Amino acid sequence: MAAADEMKTRGVKFTMSDLAQRLSLSKTSLYEHFASKNELVHAILAMAIHDVEEQDNKIYNNLELSIAEKIQALLKVSPQVFGSINNNSLYDDLHHYYPNEWQMVSDFRDEQLNHLTALIIQNMESHSLRQVNVPVFKQIVTSVTNDLFNYRFLEENNMTYPDALLAMADIIVFGLLPPNV
Repeated sequence: MAAADEMKTRGVKFTMSDLAQRLSLSKTSLYEHFASKNELVHAILAMAIHDVEEQDNKIYNNLELSIAEKIQALLKVSPQVFGSINNNSLYDDLHHYYPNEWQMVSDFRDEQLNHLTALIIQNMESHSLRQVNVPVFKQIVTSVTNDLFNYRFLEENNMTYPDALLAMADIIVFGLLPPNV
């Protein structure tokens, strides 16, 4: 989607003129589809959330995955609509200029984490996972995923956000011990 490409490149500071030019449309034609830039940003984020929900559901419903594989897969899900984001201020700008949309994303992330936590608790109760302090687990995941949005860190370590999520998921699920220890 061209609008998502504009957003990943320019952040929320892209203009409807930029998008219309990219699509070889007039701004009038663009405004026939979206009444405002706010509506367009909302639609892009709703599409990204839907994408993540679909990925999550496939993982939760995949009976071939072990609990460790499910947790690892769930921790590394990221919206495919954006791919690699090239704008290091996107998340800060979204929070600052589009607070309602930021809240929508934040609420979704909370819902995602609650669903993951329920899976972990269920598997602790059935002894498929060892007992851990669930509030600490939730705080670790929340803090790390928030900090991974820091694009200075990603740039300094030559990583993409999905790369960082993969590394985080590996450390959380498999810890620091070598295999077979």
